[in-house]
Amino acid sequence: MGMHRSGTSALAGALAALGLDAGPAEALMPADAGNPEGYFEVTSIAELDELILALLGGRWDIPPRRDEGWSARADLVPFLEEASCLVAQTFSGDRFVLKDPRMALLVPLWRRVLGDVVVVLIVRAPAEVARSMARRDAMAPLTGLSLWSAYNRALLEDLTGMRVHVCTYEDLLADPRGVLGEVAASLQAFGQLDSGGDLAAAAAHISADLRRSTDLDEAELREPPGEIDDLARALSALRGRHDAFAAAVPPAGAWEGALISERRAFLDAQRSIVTQFEAVVATLEARVGDLEADNAALRTQSAELRGEMDAALTELRALEATRAVRWARALARRPH
Repeated sequence: MGMHRSGTSALAGALAALGLDAGPAEALMPADAGNPEGYFEVTSIAELDELILALLGGRWDIPPRRDEGWSARADLVPFLEEASCLVAQTFSGDRFVLKDPRMALLVPLWRRVLGDVVVVLIVRAPAEVARSMARRDAMAPLTGLSLWSAYNRALLEDLTGMRVHVCTYEDLLADPRGVLGEVAASLQAFGQLDSGGDLAAAAAHISADLRRSTDLDEAELREPPGEIDDLARALSALRGRHDAFAAAVPPAGAWEGALISERRAFLDAQRSIVTQFEAVVATLEARVGDLEADNAALRTQSAELRGEMDAALTELRALEATRAVRWARALARRPH
């Protein structure tokens, strides 16, 4: 788990190289310019997570509200059942690596689906994440920082009591074999990985070229707000294995919630407009249906009238033929 643009793909690929099942190639999201080595992300599960976020009033870049009892909503049950089915269909055994950054916002739900799993949490410097998102998504720097904070704060709260190993993206790039060796040792201690994994093959998935967003031109990224620095330090201090995860969550800045609330309001307005358009379209479709029904009735009536007209013409022609024969005979008897 981890925030978008934090190295979750590279780490998932490395864990797959260590022997964990990442799912069949055809089920995985294809590589693209954003991730040339691939995402190691099950497409159907990522799509399901996006549907769940939409049901909760958000999406990947607009974390939904975390109201009391949000994860116990009854309307989430069908989605959790679908998640269980997708996991069963995708992975053949019980040792697999499942990765989707959206899961960071949905940990309580996935804990219900997967049970007692191990989380490998990767954390990247917030300014680099925000810069990467600015490049990929044209996102304002402060918005990127607020999303980095929202994802990681949710993880600190929701991973409580779980078996967790924390690493950083910077450490992973600086010493791939060393960091992956620590991760592998934790997974072995947790009974999730056999010894003897190929660390060299796993480390080959990690390249310093992955770190492309270090040129921080924006002032907000060169000197991020103090709340972001505090959270980054708290996360960095958690590196290593946790048999029962517990962490204090530094307070968020008021500006963080305000930015995300503004994005939620914009999303709500967009959805309201879409709902209005859908209502108009439904009205027009109903009118089209009525017109089509009227048209069908008129066609039936026209066909019936045409049938009556054809019958009348047939009768008239028969009558005219009878009269013509009678007149012809009468004329034939007349003296010339």
